Amino acid sequence: MQADLAGLGGFFVLADATGTDAVPFDELLGDAPLAGRLDQVREALAASTGQDPADVDGKVAMSALQVGVASRLWSVGLATAVLHGTVPDLRSRHLLGSPGHRGDVPLALADGTPWRAVTGPHEAAAELARTVVDGSLADLDAACSRVGRVPPRVLLSNAASSLVGAARVLATARPGAAATAWEVVRLVLAAPGLAPGGAARSRSGLPSGVGGAMERADEAFLRAGCCLFDRIPGHGLCPDCVRAPTHAHLVTPGH
Repeated sequence: MQADLAGLGGFFVLADATGTDAVPFDELLGDAPLAGRLDQVREALAASTGQDPADVDGKVAMSALQVGVASRLWSVGLATAVLHGTVPDLRSRHLLGSPGHRGDVPLALADGTPWRAVTGPHEAAAELARTVVDGSLADLDAACSRVGRVPPRVLLSNAASSLVGAARVLATARPGAAATAWEVVRLVLAAPGLAPGGAARSRSGLPSGVGGAMERADEAFLRAGCCLFDRIPGHGLCPDCVRAPTHAHLVTPGH
């Protein structure tokens, strides 16, 4: 299964932590380790935008950090559920990762991590809500809010948008599984712990270029918050931003 996930690329990789620098996920979310990782993300953003690291907004860097980790959680959970009918317990106690940004182990499972067979979209969504929304994601958001002082609404909307993004990538890579993936995503978006972060709506009435792409051409995803990336030089609003419907002229196409 790990090879199949790796074949999807990007955030879907579930690494082998044997003999690496990987540490428990809970440790990664400690104040000092997370602050150190935040500094690394600020440096990476600075390098890509020509800024001095000191000029990179810490809230923006923490938002970017959280998006990256959340995207990995969703990608692994969604792909294993939809493609293999089984989901690893993605609560923090079972996760590992490298301490540094862009480390060798972006996400791995601890030895003995339980897997649960899921039959159909409703079971898959319920398991992802239990282990990700109410588990590792809640822990991640709490830590990012505490250390980076990022508003909870920003983090929750990041998480919802990242889930939709994972579905887009999976649907493109495996068209035969697209319908199931999108059904799972709609169910997870409605979970109480994630619903305040954003929702699907009719594309009717939205300005051109506004709204995140979903399964059907007539539907769009809109976040309940802003990821803050428009504070990065050269980066406008994302199409699914809460501000996009009233500031369509600020949307950066393709983001």
